[in-house]
Amino acid sequence: MRRLWLIRIAMVFLLGPALPAVLSASDLKDSTAETLDSCLNDAANASTAGQTGCEATASSDYDRRMNAAYATLMGKLPSKAAEQLRLSQRAWLAFRDSEAKARDALYGTRQGTMYVPMEASDATDIIRDRALQLEGYVRVMAIDE
Repeated sequence: MRRLWLIRIAMVFLLGPALPAVLSASDLKDSTAETLDSCLNDAANASTAGQTGCEATASSDYDRRMNAAYATLMGKLPSKAAEQLRLSQRAWLAFRDSEAKARDALYGTRQGTMYVPMEASDATDIIRDRALQLEGYVRVMAIDE
């Protein structure tokens, strides 16, 4: 989360006066993270299944957001830039799948139920980061509109 705030601060300094037109206060909030935090803090979700359910819901929402941002970018970018994004997304998908195998292998060496939601959280983080990155690109594309 700290890295995300550093990026937002950098955007404020770099974009200066253009920023209010591009980003509203609601754009700076991550509603999926807020919902996830609320879900994880709900006593009804204190179990391993509850915690992993919260993470699965967040992962699905981040995946939806990532796909929406990708589609938006593909519709706005010139063909050469769109092709580069397409190649980047394919490489990211390969990374995501490879990382899932490595994560599964790592957590497979651990014993105890506490590792199950930890692994689920790590899986969510990978998708969250890409979704937020692509949404940031969408905001960049909106600067001159």
